[in-house]
Amino acid sequence: MDELSKLSDSELKDKLAQLKEDLEDVENERSFIFKQSGMHVSSGKIVAQMEEFDAESKKLKECINECDEEIKNRGL
Repeated sequence: MDELSKLSDSELKDKLAQLKEDLEDVENERSFIFKQSGMHVSSGKIVAQMEEFDAESKKLKECINECDEEIKNRGL
């Protein structure tokens, strides 16, 4: 992410915190949705939702790793 190099140190740390919060939200939502015992949803919909959550989670983790790397490179 070339845009990370343009952020100030505090903006970079804020972005990292926001990404971690977003990841936690996605994981909590995924856990909540799929632990509903009373829901009757077709397996196709469940698979599609799982793939969507997993893709979003993967993207957030990649962004977090990039932020961590930028912070490390700056010696923060």
